[in-house]
Amino acid sequence: MKKLIYLFLSIILVGATYMISCSKSSSTPANVLSIRFNTASGYISADKSVPAFSPLLFGIIATPGDGKLNRFFVQRTANGKTSTVIDSSFSASSFNYDLHSYASGMIGTEVWAFTIFDNTGGSAIIKLTITTTATLSNRPTYNYSTKVHGAQTSKIGSHFVSFNGTVFSLAIAKINSSTKNQQPC
Repeated sequence: MKKLIYLFLSIILVGATYMISCSKSSSTPANVLSIRFNTASGYISADKSVPAFSPLLFGIIATPGDGKLNRFFVQRTANGKTSTVIDSSFSASSFNYDLHSYASGMIGTEVWAFTIFDNTGGSAIIKLTITTTATLSNRPTYNYSTKVHGAQTSKIGSHFVSFNGTVFSLAIAKINSSTKNQQPC
């Protein structure tokens, strides 16, 4: 009886080994859905550091797998907030797109994700990181000038005309307010 059980188990073991080894090999499709960056001059195709508010140009090239391309989706994540830049539906056998944008005005990093979909349910994604830096040329220039004001009885003057920057005394201000042709001194 023991020999019969061992024989039966060894037949099952040999049969299972044979069944597993004879499994159908997976075939890779000839055409695979793909997306890539345009690497020509002027395009951003890899992680990059740029000054705040700099213009950005991304070139996207996609090829379909066994189906047709039907959707293009772009997301931008900066400072923990994700926004959709493009969500476009179409039907095409090839895809080339130039995306013009600007770097964030906030110092830090932003991740751009570009996804292409086909009508068979497949998708491909590529990402890159833009690091925004501050430079003196990106900051606005403010010019200040000092206007000295005194008390109402001071000889320096205590009244200011904002459209031309003139400072004058109370007596002249009273004269100007009482005449028809009001002109600062």
